[in-house]
Amino acid sequence: MELLQCTGLKKVYGRGDTAVCALDGLDLTVERGEFTAIVGASGSGKSTLLHILAGVDKPTAGKVLVDGVDVGALDPTRAALFRRRKVGLVYQFFNLIPTLTVEKNITLPLLLDKRRPDPEALDRLVAALGLQDKRKALPGQLSGGQQQRVAIARALCYRPALLLADEPTGNLDRKNSTEILDLLRLCHRELGQTILLVTHDETLAAQADRVVTLSDGRVVSDRKRG
Repeated sequence: MELLQCTGLKKVYGRGDTAVCALDGLDLTVERGEFTAIVGASGSGKSTLLHILAGVDKPTAGKVLVDGVDVGALDPTRAALFRRRKVGLVYQFFNLIPTLTVEKNITLPLLLDKRRPDPEALDRLVAALGLQDKRKALPGQLSGGQQQRVAIARALCYRPALLLADEPTGNLDRKNSTEILDLLRLCHRELGQTILLVTHDETLAAQADRVVTLSDGRVVSDRKRG
């Protein structure tokens, strides 16, 4: 069953002679439960695609459906709610709130909706990401790898339909990068989480079930592992 559908997706920045076409009629579908890596050279359209999927940016033309939601048709308020409830976002920089504990950072999306976390679900998530003994710590007391684990836990606390990870290991060394990728694979395997990972690292991308290569705003290769 398709969770994500992009049809004729186009994004142009600027006008006239200075116009830049970041996405050029891109078509892409992702099945529910897939772990897909998006690769391509700088300027190929990877981050633009993720921003549109998350409702952060709007396409110039074409359509995006995520879990049945027409993302391009959302106004800013509904787009913010969509990001909070339907899409988990993990970036290269952790974007944690330094004055909140690990547990408060993880549960922030729920707290913003005035919802209480399910204690058992939170315990399972914290345990799966190896953060049991860090729940009361502040982000500044954690290593980079641990902070990215917190960011992943925060992205997953709402059990989003889609997890978008934009260069999540770009700020980490090889050891921590491998650990973060292993955690994403664990979330995919144990939680059935649909994941779209943008990375410039072909070695990391090869660990996904499917690798989609972009060039000049189009899909030029789409291959499945095994």
